[in-house]
Amino acid sequence: MPVDILTVNNLDGGYEVFVGKRKVFVHAVDNVSLTLHENEVLGIAGESGCGKSTLAKMIYGAIIPPLVVRSGDIYITTRNSANLKLNRLSIDEIRKRIWWLEISYIPQNSMNVLNPLKRIKDQFLNVFKYHDIEIDKEDFMKHLREMLNVMGLPPEVINAYPHQLSGGMRQRVVIALSLLFNPRIVIADEPTTAVDVVTQRTILSLIKGWRENNKSSLILISHDMSVHAYMDDRIAIMYAGNIVEIGNVFEVFKEPLHPYTKALIDSLIRKGDRTIRKGLMGQPPDLINPPPGCRFHPRCPFAMDICRVKEPPTIFLDKDRYVKCWLYVNTR
Repeated sequence: MPVDILTVNNLDGGYEVFVGKRKVFVHAVDNVSLTLHENEVLGIAGESGCGKSTLAKMIYGAIIPPLVVRSGDIYITTRNSANLKLNRLSIDEIRKRIWWLEISYIPQNSMNVLNPLKRIKDQFLNVFKYHDIEIDKEDFMKHLREMLNVMGLPPEVINAYPHQLSGGMRQRVVIALSLLFNPRIVIADEPTTAVDVVTQRTILSLIKGWRENNKSSLILISHDMSVHAYMDDRIAIMYAGNIVEIGNVFEVFKEPLHPYTKALIDSLIRKGDRTIRKGLMGQPPDLINPPPGCRFHPRCPFAMDICRVKEPPTIFLDKDRYVKCWLYVNTR
C-alpha cells in the first residue's frame, strides 16, 4: 500500500477582497480533499482560474492576506516521522521548519523571482544563511556546482547575474534553488509556462530525473494535459474550486469519467490526427458568485435538472479513483 506523506482534508478558502466599498469572498478552493503518496507525481489540471495555484499556496502554507483558509486541515509527515498539521503552525514556524527543507515551491513565472542585483552564487548562499545552515566555502561551491549540473547548467553560471542568462536558464536556476536541500515534497506551479516547447521538455525531464533519483514526491500544476501525460502518476482535475475527478493518469486518459475531464483530453492534438479539435464552449464561472449545484453545469453537454440545483456527490471507484458527477449516481 502506498504511504501518504501529505493529506488535505476538506480544505476551503479563497480571497477576501474589496469591490468598490463592498467586501466580497472569491471562493477559489471549495471543500478539497486529496492525498500525496510517497515517491509519486500528483498532477493538478484545469483551466486558468480554476483554483489550482490557490490550492498550491494553501498546501505550501503561504497564507498571506487577502488569501484565507476558512476550514479544513493539511497534514504532512516530515523526515523524522512527525505528523504536523501545517495550517496550525505559525508562518514563522513554517518558514524555518517546512519551507525548502520539507516542502519546496516553484512559483509561476519563477524566472522573474531572482534578485537582479546579486550573482547566482550569492542567491544560493542566502538560502543557507536564512536557515542558519553553516557550510564552508569549498563544500558550498561543490554543492552549488552539483545542483547546477543536475539542471543542465554550465559552471560559469555561478558568477553570472540573472540578466546575463536566458529565460530558460533562469528558470532552471530557480528550480535548482527549490531543490537545494532535497525536499521530500516539491510543488511546481506551471514550471514551464514561459519557455518554448524544446526548453519545456528539457526542464520537465530534468525535474523528472531529479525526483526519481531522490525518491521525492511532486505536485505538478499545469493547464497543459500533455505535460500531465508525460509526468504524472495520478492526476486530479480541478474545476471552479472543486476536484471533480482523480485517478491513475493512465486510467483517466484511457477512460475519463467527468465531462470536463473528457473535454480537456479531447482538446489534445494527436499525432497523425487531422480532424479539427473542438474547444469547450464558455469559460469557468465567476468565483465570487458561482452557479448553484454542479459548477460545471452551464457548460456541460449532459447537464440534468438536478445538476442545476444540487452539488454532485463523490463517487468512489476505489481509494485513489473518484468522480463528482450526477451521471454516475446509481450506475456504479
